[in-house]
Amino acid sequence: MRDTGAEDEPTRRDWLKYGGAIIGGGLLAGCVGNSESSATATPESEPSDTASPTDSAATTAEADEYQVCMKPNGCHSFDSVPEEFAVYHQGPVDIVIALGQLDGLVASAFPSTFPTQYYDQIPGVSVEMDGVTALSEDGTPDKELFYELDVDAHLIGHHPAMEYFELDESDLAELEENVAPFHGSWMRRPDYTDGHPYYGLYEGLDKYADVFQTQERGDAFRTMHDELVAEITAELPPVEERPTVAYLNTNYWGDGKTVYVRDPSAPGYQTKPLRDLEIPSHDPFAGQYPDDSNFIQGDYELLLDVDPDAIVYHAGMNVLRDSEKDFEDDILGPLRDHPVASEVTAVANGRVYPYHEFEQGPVMNLFNTELLAKALYPERFGEPTGMEAPPESARLFDRERVAAVIDGDV
Repeated sequence: MRDTGAEDEPTRRDWLKYGGAIIGGGLLAGCVGNSESSATATPESEPSDTASPTDSAATTAEADEYQVCMKPNGCHSFDSVPEEFAVYHQGPVDIVIALGQLDGLVASAFPSTFPTQYYDQIPGVSVEMDGVTALSEDGTPDKELFYELDVDAHLIGHHPAMEYFELDESDLAELEENVAPFHGSWMRRPDYTDGHPYYGLYEGLDKYADVFQTQERGDAFRTMHDELVAEITAELPPVEERPTVAYLNTNYWGDGKTVYVRDPSAPGYQTKPLRDLEIPSHDPFAGQYPDDSNFIQGDYELLLDVDPDAIVYHAGMNVLRDSEKDFEDDILGPLRDHPVASEVTAVANGRVYPYHEFEQGPVMNLFNTELLAKALYPERFGEPTGMEAPPESARLFDRERVAAVIDGDV
């Protein structure tokens, strides 16, 4: 961590102090009011990736000061780009890497298990987490740790901070007054939000780009994503000719026989590649998900009754990277050995695929989208290669272009 001498302290404390005063005095009432008025609304679909005028970075009377608003916790003022910051989930870590800000990452939840293998496939980009403080690898962090880190911004929303750090709003107010704001939002999926609004991946990327004043990088990743999805979907067969695809996990809660079928149309960046490749249009469980949940709990008989052509396995990429687990033995083995599960078409034909990390930002999103297209349509896009790089001729997006954007060459 850099030396934070007395000369640094007034600057950071001042923008916290005056940022709070501006919000309290009502000068940002439109932005803050927007956050508060929708804080209890439960979204029915993922927000569009177009930010509203009151929800974007706004320039203040000070030429070098700016505010960024992010639901559900309102607006924060910055008099300079944060040099050091803490992040929790892997998705936002991927976001700050995409925006070229890795050098400022001081702490994250589980840095030792961050999936650096994706970045190994990007020429000239090296992601090392050795110097990043682990917030949760050794249990719940003490509040004092945040004083010790002394970052310029906690890119973590209030709700995740309370959920994972056992802090309450008074603790967060104290840390925001004495250290730095908690500025972020839970974007993975609707679970655990208590009805809070949330952002789609690229809308959230815009918010973080506003914090770091790297909007061109954010725009470039959005363009790469849109081009990739357009090129893939242009090659897909008619819906009636596509394989039926179930999105589920099994062997996950200990008994090895319980099936959790997840709704691929649920909002959040966890399911974004599924929605982008139009999986909900050929989901054999469509219409069966409860109104108050995005998954169905059942057994192998349920799976056989629906009999999907293919299965994409929730967080399967985490299993591939786990040195203590094996996808073939721990996931596929129990399915093949079970008298009912083995009769499911996807299992019998070997069409059970690992899919996605628990988290994804714009870089991992490109890889996960490519992987999903290859798994479901290998005759069009080539065989999936898991964590291994596909041959250059079989790559669906340009790794060198990704490297250039991360480096700021947009």
